[in-house]
Amino acid sequence: MKHCVLVVRPQEQAVSLLNYCQQQGWHTELFSSLEVRTLTHTHEAVQAALNASDVVFWASANAIASSKKLGVVPPLRNVCVGQATLKVFYRYFPRSVAVAPDDGLDSEAVLRLPLWQDASLQRVLIVNGEGGRKWLTHSLMGLGKSVQTLSVYQRIPVAVDWDRFRQVTQAYNCMVCVYSLEAAAQLFEQVPVDLRERLQSLLYFTIHERIAESLRDLGVHRVLVGQNGHEDVLQLLHEHAKN
Repeated sequence: MKHCVLVVRPQEQAVSLLNYCQQQGWHTELFSSLEVRTLTHTHEAVQAALNASDVVFWASANAIASSKKLGVVPPLRNVCVGQATLKVFYRYFPRSVAVAPDDGLDSEAVLRLPLWQDASLQRVLIVNGEGGRKWLTHSLMGLGKSVQTLSVYQRIPVAVDWDRFRQVTQAYNCMVCVYSLEAAAQLFEQVPVDLRERLQSLLYFTIHERIAESLRDLGVHRVLVGQNGHEDVLQLLHEHAKN
């Protein structure tokens, strides 16, 4: 039976993964459970918040893309949550400068960066989506930093086509890529009772152990984690699609 990769990501973020899978000759389907919607902010308000900060932490690619839509310019010091987000930052803001941890892609890795020991960097702005983790905020405040948060987007549930899911999982050996806790939770919140066991039985690929733990809590039996992010997930997909 041929393989199919089900991509559980917002449509804009899924394009590169969908294209990659198609280039490899794998059947692929978009199964978004969430979409990203930019919140209503003025250019002036967001730019003022950026300018008032000594350093800005960009919590996700969505935070960067949503800010770019407002036409803002980042300040001199910027931090991204991981290397993949750093690439997105430079794609949207090629004349700006940012750093990201190379030993992880979460808030814990960000906190290990040496720049937080710089006493001159007191005012920190966290740019994220509604409902983001507060761990880094509390940790930076514990270091004596003044921390503000600016949420520039929200995640909106999208109805999954479960009839299509039923057809695809009958015709193909399906694997699932899901990169966020919220997308995974929304997927399982929507699944019909008669398809829940099938959804749990698929092989999942993700980018962080925290997401993997959430999937296991939802009853998923098989989860593989790309420890260094998206590129590792692609390698894992290659290894399993050959079988």
